[in-house]
Amino acid sequence: MDTQRPAVVTIAAILLIILSLFVASLGIANQYGWLGGGLGSRQFGVGQIRNRNFNPQGGFPQGGFPNDQNNQGTTPNFTPNRQIGVGFTRIFRLIRPVTIGLDILLLTLTGVAAFGLFKSKRWGAILAIVLAVLLFLLAIPGLFRIFSAVVLIENLVRMLLAVAVIVLLLRPSARKAYLPIRGDDY
Repeated sequence: MDTQRPAVVTIAAILLIILSLFVASLGIANQYGWLGGGLGSRQFGVGQIRNRNFNPQGGFPQGGFPNDQNNQGTTPNFTPNRQIGVGFTRIFRLIRPVTIGLDILLLTLTGVAAFGLFKSKRWGAILAIVLAVLLFLLAIPGLFRIFSAVVLIENLVRMLLAVAVIVLLLRPSARKAYLPIRGDDY
């Protein structure tokens, strides 16, 4: 094999590492609520569910709109059986270790693929392309559930980096680095 690795392979390896760090760090930060969107750290705002003027007959209590959390309301002994979202929060708290484990697995596989790319191994390129395709496909549903411009930009960056890795590794100059030299088939 060539002793010098093409620049596109090095760039693809670096982009793959950036992509996986981007995806894994955002996933872990979201799980712990560092981005403000974590389900385990949901805080109730003023006038939401807890300590609200809850009227079991429906509508708002006397005076119109609900008061803030310090007021016990018109029916202080009434407690609803379920709070909205409590079941989902418990489920997502159980899933949290699994998703963090998958993020760590992603980082590990990316490290293995980058090592293979730096050593000019064909399996490194194949693993890198598979990871990039997987990360691209996982970003597609995020385009259909746009909550904010930040989510849209995050998914577009993920898709752009994944496409860049795939295109760079499929270029002819990169593919030549993985072709076996004649007589060196084994």
